Amino acid sequence: MKKAIVTGASGFVGQWLIKELASQDVNVIAVVRNERSDISSLRKFNNVKIVACTLDEIDKLPSKITEEDIDVFYHFAWSGTSGSDRGDVKLQLSNIEAGCSAVKAAAEIGCRKFINAGSIMEYEAMQYVPADSSKPGLGYIYSTAKQTADFMAKTLAVDLKLPYINGIISNIYGPGEKSPRFINSTIRKFLNKEKVSFTHGEQMYDFIYASDAARAFYMIGEKGKPYTSYYIGNPSPEPLKNYVIAIRNIIDKAIELNFGEIPFQGALLKYDEFDTKKLLREFGFESEVAFEEGIRRTSTWLQN
Repeated sequence: MKKAIVTGASGFVGQWLIKELASQDVNVIAVVRNERSDISSLRKFNNVKIVACTLDEIDKLPSKITEEDIDVFYHFAWSGTSGSDRGDVKLQLSNIEAGCSAVKAAAEIGCRKFINAGSIMEYEAMQYVPADSSKPGLGYIYSTAKQTADFMAKTLAVDLKLPYINGIISNIYGPGEKSPRFINSTIRKFLNKEKVSFTHGEQMYDFIYASDAARAFYMIGEKGKPYTSYYIGNPSPEPLKNYVIAIRNIIDKAIELNFGEIPFQGALLKYDEFDTKKLLREFGFESEVAFEEGIRRTSTWLQN
C-alpha cells in the first residue's frame, strides 16, 4: 500500500490509523469535517495531507482530491457514535447515506479497495431486535444503522466493481478516547471515586488497544480479501465482569463493584458469530498490548 484515504481522520480510531499508516510510509489523505477539527497530531506527519469535507458533502470528495493510484479508501467517518445521539434517527440515517456516497466517491476517484469501519453492534442488532419479546432501547438505532450502512455500501461496491471489506470493530480503547463509551467512562468513574453499578457482567466481551486495532486495519488494507469481513479484536473473549475487575484492581482495589444492580437487556453474543482468528490465520496478527497495560496507559492519559 502506497496511498490511502481516511475519512473520520480527526476521530479517535481515525487518528490512530493514520499514525500507523504514516509509520508504514503510506501517503495519507486525511479527510476531516473542517480545518477547525482537532488534527494537531496529524500535522506532524510529512506524508499526511489534510482535506476538509463534511459527511453530507462526501459525494464532492472526488473534486477535492487530485491524487491518483490510491490503493485503499478507509471509511471511518460517522456522527453520533455514543450517548443519546445513538438514538437520533435522522442523524443515523444521514450516516447510512454518507456511507453509500463514500463508496461512490471511492469508485470515482479510482481507489482499488474500500474498507468500511463496521461494528460488533451490527451483530447484536441482528440477534436481539428481531427476537420475540425483545425490547430494544434507542441505542439500537445506531446498531441497525451500522448494519444497514454495511449492507448497502457492500451492495453498491459490488455493482461498481470496487473490492469491499468490512472491518468488524469489537471494542477499541486507549488514549485519545473522549466519548462516554464503556472503558473510558468506567475508568473516569473509578478515578473520581464515584459509585458504580453494572449488569451481572456475564455477557462475553472483547477489548483491543487502539494501536493494535490500527495495525489490524493496516494489514486488512494491505492484504485483505475482497468482499469479506475481518474481526478486529482478540481470539478469546471473556465475561465483562473479568475486565471490570481488572480495571478496578489497577486503579483502586478498594472500589466496590455492584454487579447486578443494572438489569441486562440485549444480545448475549457467544462470539461464534465471528471468525475471531482470521487475522491470526491469514496475517499472523496478534495483539501487542495486554489489557492491563492498555488500561494503565489509558488511565495515565485520562489523569493528565
